[in-house]
Amino acid sequence: MPISLRTILREINMKSKNNEPSSVHRMQTDLLFKGLSFSMAGSMVVALAIVLIIGPLTSQTKAWEWFAALTLISLLRWLALYFYSGLIDGSRVSDKWGLIFKAGAYAAALTWGAVMWLLYPSNHPEYQVLMILALAGVAGGALAVLSYDSKLIIYYQGILLACIESRLLWEYNTFSMELAILSFFYFIFLMKGGYAIGKNYEELIKLRHDAEKNNLTLLSTTEEIARIGYWQWDMKSPFIKLSTNLARMCDTTLDTATMQSCLQKVHPDDRHRVKNAIESVVETGADATVEYRIKSTEDSDWVIMNQIIKYLQDSRGETSILGTVQDISIIKSAEKKIFDMAYFDELTGLANRNHFHQQLDEQIKLAKRKNKKLAILYIDLDGFKEINDTLGHDGGDEYLKIVTNKLKKVLRDVDFIARLGGDEFCIIQNDIEKGLDATAIAERCLSLSHETIKLDTYEKHPKMSVGIAIFPDNGKQASTLLRAADTAMYSAKHNGKHAYAFYDPQMTADSVARLQLDADLQKALTNDEFELWYQPKISLNNGKMTGVEALIRWQHPERGLITPDHFIDAAERTGLINKMGEWVLTTACKQQQTWKQQNIELDIAINISSGHFSSKDFSEKVAQEIKRFQLDPATLEIEITESQTRNPEEHIRICRQLQDKGIKIAIDDFGTGYSSLSVLKQLEINTLKVDREFIRDLPHEPAAALMVSTIVNMSLALGYNVVAEGVETHEQAIFLRELGCPIVQGYYFSKPVPVEKIPDMINTRFLLDVDVPLKTVQAKG
Repeated sequence: MPISLRTILREINMKSKNNEPSSVHRMQTDLLFKGLSFSMAGSMVVALAIVLIIGPLTSQTKAWEWFAALTLISLLRWLALYFYSGLIDGSRVSDKWGLIFKAGAYAAALTWGAVMWLLYPSNHPEYQVLMILALAGVAGGALAVLSYDSKLIIYYQGILLACIESRLLWEYNTFSMELAILSFFYFIFLMKGGYAIGKNYEELIKLRHDAEKNNLTLLSTTEEIARIGYWQWDMKSPFIKLSTNLARMCDTTLDTATMQSCLQKVHPDDRHRVKNAIESVVETGADATVEYRIKSTEDSDWVIMNQIIKYLQDSRGETSILGTVQDISIIKSAEKKIFDMAYFDELTGLANRNHFHQQLDEQIKLAKRKNKKLAILYIDLDGFKEINDTLGHDGGDEYLKIVTNKLKKVLRDVDFIARLGGDEFCIIQNDIEKGLDATAIAERCLSLSHETIKLDTYEKHPKMSVGIAIFPDNGKQASTLLRAADTAMYSAKHNGKHAYAFYDPQMTADSVARLQLDADLQKALTNDEFELWYQPKISLNNGKMTGVEALIRWQHPERGLITPDHFIDAAERTGLINKMGEWVLTTACKQQQTWKQQNIELDIAINISSGHFSSKDFSEKVAQEIKRFQLDPATLEIEITESQTRNPEEHIRICRQLQDKGIKIAIDDFGTGYSSLSVLKQLEINTLKVDREFIRDLPHEPAAALMVSTIVNMSLALGYNVVAEGVETHEQAIFLRELGCPIVQGYYFSKPVPVEKIPDMINTRFLLDVDVPLKTVQAKG
């Protein structure tokens, strides 16, 4: 709870009423002793003048005896000053030192007064005046030292006045009476002035004392308000002394604690840093500052502390470590609020325009260093003015917050989104390979239109126009890219809204074609536009066709026959790849049943994508298809790419399930991935297919020849079947036959062909004569 100023002043006032008298007296004593040295030196000069000038007129012996007495008193007062100066503050509180000073002052006054009786020049009026003037000067000089105590200065001057007046009255002559009267008035005036000065000094001393007490109280209260505390360690014991407020902050009533127990309250991540800071101060003596988090109790929140650590040494050479601690949690919270105000949009919590520009500059620098592309997606909400006009600005703000949350859900964690103002947003998509990669996010943003936003009774499907600019293609500066994306966004609005457009017109056309391809692909399965073509596998031992690989083709109603390299990526992107794989599996099994009925015995290989292979109950679905079409499991081979084997545990499980059902497994494109021999052995595969990349350079490229030779020999030694893909020349076929590779496939023997051509090719022998190159056998009919 905040402490009011009235409470502070009341506490200060109450403490001021309890001032210790000894503290005021100590301050008086300090001031009295402070001026003593110069005062005694001046008085000794005057005393010596009296001895030398007046002593010869009276008694030289008495003069020197008097001087000796005054000197002795002065020496004792100097000793008192010496010892007092050497005391520490706490030892000066005793009132005895004030009494010692007063005793010395009164002794000096009596000694000075005695000179009127011991050395008074009765027969020399002019020296009488000189002696009285000397005493008056001593009394006046005492004002500079003794006026800090009004009673002391009165008594001191009173003693001198009594001695002077008594001696002058004793003479009882006209001149002495005149001197007595003049001296009396002079000393009365001097004593009155001294008393007034003394009272003023006393009042000032009391005010100073009260101010110091009040300052300490105010400091203590301020320390509590500001949540400041301190600790001190003498470096000799394991304990440190805690200030009252620090103990309160640490939720303890003890004023001491071990260093280790205090460090245990520090956050584990910060503990080592705090310990190092303290050790650094101990070793170097240089101040250290450290920020850390501390928790007073197990159930309390972490509090951020700032600590300044100092190395101290007192007048006696004693050293210690002082730590001043402040709770800066509120300051940090305020700094965060200021930062948020400067860099984040208050309504949506997204980054604001300033933050966006800063982030874009940094991402551009990073893209330059990595030689990568990045995309800016400039978004403007369609129909937002209508919402503001219908629901007012409060309704518009609520709509913006809902759309913001939806936009954040469609982004990747690494994407950056900002609200530039109004209904405009901007997304930074970094580390992309090509500009078309940006369409994935754009499409997800546009897909939000399928959702409904309800505001009271008002319903709205969020629609937006998106402009896309690519670095460095459309600009190398942040401002240039932003203008390009903005231009593209207005182009999207101009062309009907709720769409995206690239700044590059050609990229826009490509994106439209891509969208059309995705849409057509969705219809292809329903309209039965896919078909299977088959590429023969040839045995190099007897030239016969031992099996086929089923390859999907798309018979597009407008574009004609499309090969899979033009639509497989789209199938994966749209999530159709599994359905497509299931269609291939069913169609291939059905075709194999047909061939079986025609007495055509061919093994058939089917390519399965990674996602489909890892899908739920994949092996069971394959077994069901085999059972449905009454096939021999050994005649079906599932081909997976080598990259799929990088998740060995999952694929080992699926491979074993298939093997247990008698279904064969092949690794496609072997040699281009990261499979290890140990993983291959665990997968329990049947066939390795050597990738066409190695076959292409045979037989003239030594490295390719060595690689293929190694793969074939190793695979055969391990008991795997081997198939070489992409055989396109006679020389390649001869090399592989001589190497001992049992089976090949490729354009040299046959391209993939429609299903109706396979029966004509089944009885063909693909002879491979070393001297007479074999021409590719064509199917009859």
